[in-house]
Amino acid sequence: MNAISRAPRSNAVASVAAVALVLSGCTAGTSAGDPSFASSPTSSPASSPSPAARVRPLVDLGGGGIRMGAGTYVLDRFPVHITFDVPDGDPPGWHVGKSEPYAAILLWNTPPDFTYAVAFWDVDNVYVDPCEAAARELDPPLGPSVDDLVSYLSSQPAFEATTPVDIMVGAFPGKAIELTKNLDSQGNCPDAHLFSAGDDGWGLEPGETIQMRVFEVDGVRIVVTIHEWAETDAAVHAELYQIVDSIRLAPPL
Repeated sequence: MNAISRAPRSNAVASVAAVALVLSGCTAGTSAGDPSFASSPTSSPASSPSPAARVRPLVDLGGGGIRMGAGTYVLDRFPVHITFDVPDGDPPGWHVGKSEPYAAILLWNTPPDFTYAVAFWDVDNVYVDPCEAAARELDPPLGPSVDDLVSYLSSQPAFEATTPVDIMVGAFPGKAIELTKNLDSQGNCPDAHLFSAGDDGWGLEPGETIQMRVFEVDGVRIVVTIHEWAETDAAVHAELYQIVDSIRLAPPL
């Protein structure tokens, strides 16, 4: 898992210093679930957030080391209103890796590494060549629609892409796609840059797979990415998709 910034390259999660140390042990190449995207795994944890629980803003408390409590969270700094539920699963639990107006990342900590994640992005552009070291962005920028982003990434030779699938979250349409970074035996593309978001971006190492769900909410494009860097743990896998399946979208309040 790699991310890039418009200053010297850095890891999006690595902006939290302690998280940067553990992410170096992540294993790439594990597919994040069923490429068909027809449905997410259905499994109930021991207990779930109470519907009556208060909605809490997602706050980065620093270092990624503080476990999130079960409950409903809101990305109150995002350009659209996004809420989701975090189940009350077994330790070590979910942690906040980042919470900014353009990116928010939830991480599952399996010591010493973070091995699962779901991230939210306000994507604003892509790169002329995903493999280009300088990572020059398109100028003029990519169009703002769901199809603009999905079509562009699907067409890049650096990635193997599944056929996009139409999905809905509430009243808001979107598309789901799975991208895998092509193996690079010649070393010409050690990682491929997916997109930029605010001061950060995201890239894939050879063999690494990411699921993307791209939505449009009142003209704003929002991307949800799903990551698994370890051999699948059935319980954590189920919790990951409980969070994804609980996402609610709404226009800005």
